[in-house]
Amino acid sequence: MENVNSRGNSHLHEVIFADRHYISKLEQIQNFMRHLEHGQRNPRQNIFMLIRPRGFGVSLASEALEYLYRRDELLIDHLSSKAESSLNLDNIGEYPVLHFSFSRVKANSFNDIVKVLFDTVQSLIWEHHVKIKTDAGKDLRMQMLQLIRTISDRDGRPVVALFDNYDMPIMLISRLENEQERQQCLALYFEMLNAFRQAGDRVRFCLLTGHVKFPLSTNMSEGLPHVVDLSFSDIAADLAGFTIEEIKNTYGEDLARIAPQQGVTVAEYLDTLEKCYGGFVFSDRMIKVLCPFSVTRALDNGGDLYAYSCDNNYVFLQSALDREKPDLSWLIEKDGQDQLLLEEVSLNPEGKEFGSLLIQQGLISVNKVTFADRSHSLSWRYKYGFTNVEMRRIFQMLTGISHPDLRDLPINTRVFDAGEEEYLITRDEPQAAK
Repeated sequence: MENVNSRGNSHLHEVIFADRHYISKLEQIQNFMRHLEHGQRNPRQNIFMLIRPRGFGVSLASEALEYLYRRDELLIDHLSSKAESSLNLDNIGEYPVLHFSFSRVKANSFNDIVKVLFDTVQSLIWEHHVKIKTDAGKDLRMQMLQLIRTISDRDGRPVVALFDNYDMPIMLISRLENEQERQQCLALYFEMLNAFRQAGDRVRFCLLTGHVKFPLSTNMSEGLPHVVDLSFSDIAADLAGFTIEEIKNTYGEDLARIAPQQGVTVAEYLDTLEKCYGGFVFSDRMIKVLCPFSVTRALDNGGDLYAYSCDNNYVFLQSALDREKPDLSWLIEKDGQDQLLLEEVSLNPEGKEFGSLLIQQGLISVNKVTFADRSHSLSWRYKYGFTNVEMRRIFQMLTGISHPDLRDLPINTRVFDAGEEEYLITRDEPQAAK
């Protein structure tokens, strides 16, 4: 609901009631909610997905959905009291919410992952005061079904299910060395998700949010063979992310103070922010947004610009790049590409899957859309390039072009690649030049 100057706040109430200004996304969130409930779709297609790069506050957006759907009084009263609030819950239902969050889970073995899944269900059973006892030796899907049915029947309304960082269990499973254990864990997780499809009308909709789009069924599990992916749709184009105008209008005082300290004008600093942290595109409308975490981090640190995001969790991407060392010459700055953001990525990416993975992780983004209206068909073709300076640096570090110490080099507000050559890795010089 809000992208916030928060220094890592992870809970919506902490963010909303903090004495700091923020850029409100309330109107976009409400439009998104109405689309989830009432948008045109085929019958039974009520499981959705939203993929965004790290730093876009999708976990906060997921919390916002939960609090608005279950009509959290504290939040509703606070938003209603604000003169500029666009709160309008007309045509938005009130539902019990099952909110699964895998943002901080850790597991290193088969048994650890299984325990995470069962413990997640058990915590929701306790939270919703349902008299069901989970048992790791029993069918997790049936326990999920029982939980859904009990809550829906008790409240007399269907359930809304939110899976935040839905892809984290899959990434953990991908690190298991034993192939049989990987397949068993995947089957268990997918069958857990399958409960929401089998619950029928007792589920209003299910939303999966994360950073990578994985296939959600296997030969061992029916899982979720069909999910409506809204990651590159107009309804979610500016749901998360700052536009330059939003930054200019909201952070005017900060910019007026920071820009002179950086030796540039406000207009020049805004241009620098866009080149360093902008360029993200999530629909054919080509609305360009900036990464909220990167922007607010810069404003919180006197305007200094760093590529800190490389410290985020790129473990799956790094492992895949190290294993395959893919040739990506076909992807960058080449016209006529397919729409890759919505394509699935396997646990062992190959070929074009690396294009989808880099785009979903935010390192590469759309910089051109070509539309062709032929007599019998319509087609959209895309051109991709590095999203911005920060993401180009991260790509260089992940692929071994530059030493990881590059992350500690501030980005020059006027010469964006200044000093980077000192960190290039060559055969004769495996370490960064000092």
